[in-house]
Amino acid sequence: MQKLIIALCSAVAPLLTDAAEARPEAAGAAEVVDRVNEAVELLAARGERALPALAAADGRFVWKDTYVFVVDCERDRVVVNPAFPERVGGDIKQHVDYAGYAYGKELCRIAQNPAGGWLDYVWLRPGEDKPLRKRSYVRAVPGQPYQVGAGIYIAGAAADE
Repeated sequence: MQKLIIALCSAVAPLLTDAAEARPEAAGAAEVVDRVNEAVELLAARGERALPALAAADGRFVWKDTYVFVVDCERDRVVVNPAFPERVGGDIKQHVDYAGYAYGKELCRIAQNPAGGWLDYVWLRPGEDKPLRKRSYVRAVPGQPYQVGAGIYIAGAAADE
């Protein structure tokens, strides 16, 4: 019996380790707001010269399971998305999520509030292929044409919830 238990533990342990390593620690709402505000300050001070720092996939603005993104709602463009670089250049106002919700227009509307705001939609967590509920904090950059956001993924909330 002891040999069977040891064999089972040996077989299951790598699966548990791989699952833990596959999903990084989840970002929290407070740190998302802090990181968005930091990006807003950087863009306000440096303008487009700050964009490479925000776009770096291995930089400060990609952490845990999330990332900062930058859009230009007036020009209807995704400017920075280090987790999904294929989205850069796309028209943000035409974006729909994985549930068919046209969240891009709402994102641009919410970002115009001076204090920013939160928006829920369905999106992929980087490195995964199953869409989850995502709650993003977005706000505009004073004196610049940019809107900045980052989000948290709602644990256990499938796309259809």
